[in-house]
Amino acid sequence: MLRARVIGEVWATRKSPGLAAQKLLLLAPLGAGGPTGSVWVAVDTLDAGAGDEVLCAFGSGARNVLRPGPDNRDLLCDAAVAEIVWRAGSPAAQK
Repeated sequence: MLRARVIGEVWATRKSPGLAAQKLLLLAPLGAGGPTGSVWVAVDTLDAGAGDEVLCAFGSGARNVLRPGPDNRDLLCDAAVAEIVWRAGSPAAQK
């Protein structure tokens, strides 16, 4: 898992059937000194919002966030928000 900050949402007119009801977020990975410059798209199951710091799971870990267990190989997901980081004064803490 890697830390990232939510910088927006991604809208899609067509999605894979397993992701049809899921929200897609645009994430900026955070390194030791702040944002790294790259961008990820991840499935959101926790209702994270812009400015929130999150932990993002990848690969089979991302599929397990969406549907735990061995029967999730049909999901086309490589990145998913696994946790919202709660800190005093953060956007997530004010919800």
